[in-house]
Parts: sequence; structure tokens; C-alpha cells
Amino acid sequence: MSLIEFGILAVVAAACAALGQFISGYSRGGCPVSFIVAFLGAFLGPGVAAKLGIHEPLVVPLGPARLNLVSSVAGALILVVLVNLITRKRKF
Repeated sequence: MSLIEFGILAVVAAACAALGQFISGYSRGGCPVSFIVAFLGAFLGPGVAAKLGIHEPLVVPLGPARLNLVSSVAGALILVVLVNLITRKRKF
């Protein structure tokens, strides 16, 4: 992974972390944990989509590499929302 790919994934992860926090509400780890989870989802999302045979509608060329934008965003959002919902403080 090149530095440019890493930077773009970090920007995608930051945006998805903020959006995931907004969608699911409070999480115990806050934005730092959401960012780490979103980065993991953005990194793993394209691989999972490829294994499932899902066609990537938006690919951003980055020199010799390509960024699968839709699957990166989807993977990041799904993981952030799941983690935030699981770790949310329960009201009894």
C-alpha cells in the first residue's frame, strides 16, 4: 500500500467514522475507536466484496493501484455502525 493509498483510505475512514457516529449515536471509544474501526473496514471492504463477487461501480485510479471507493465506504460504515451499536451504553 502506497502512501497516497493510505492517505485516501484515512480520509475515507475519517468521514465514515463521523457518519457512523452520527447514525448510531454514542460509543464508548468515541471518534478514535470509530476511526480505527472505519479504517479496518475501508481496508477489508474491497476484499470482502471481491470474495462475494460484487462488482465495484466506482474505482479511483491511483497510479498503478486502484481504490474501490464504494466497497471501502460500505465496509467502513458497516463496521463502525456495528461496533457503535454493540458498545453503546444501555439505558435501563
